[in-house]
Amino acid sequence: MQVPLQVILNEAVANGVGTPINVGMFNTVMLQVGSTNSGACVLKVQGSISNDVPAFGTAASVTNHWDYVETYDLMSATELVGDTGLTFSGTDANNIRNLMVNVANLKWINVEVSGYSAGKVTVKAAVHQ
Repeated sequence: MQVPLQVILNEAVANGVGTPINVGMFNTVMLQVGSTNSGACVLKVQGSISNDVPAFGTAASVTNHWDYVETYDLMSATELVGDTGLTFSGTDANNIRNLMVNVANLKWINVEVSGYSAGKVTVKAAVHQ
């Protein structure tokens, strides 16, 4: 079963986190990632098994449990380590990527923008059972 795309980041222009989505009923999430205007930043996927949505924009802790999760880049057929993420260097006018995330047993995911210096970043999610 596929549901409509859900927006996590909509033309983000600064460091921060997007809108978390509940993935508790799904095994895989596909992320449609795009940046315009020579986007330069690092994107990291965050995940949590907590019942309540964590505060992804603040430090992870025992009471705010989340961590970065590994993703799979469909363009390069490589794994992106969660703590490293996906880097857009600002050298391309438009960066387009499709990422796959194994969310089996996760309840929440989000995307963090860090090291931002240029462009606009949009991330949309399609969840699959």
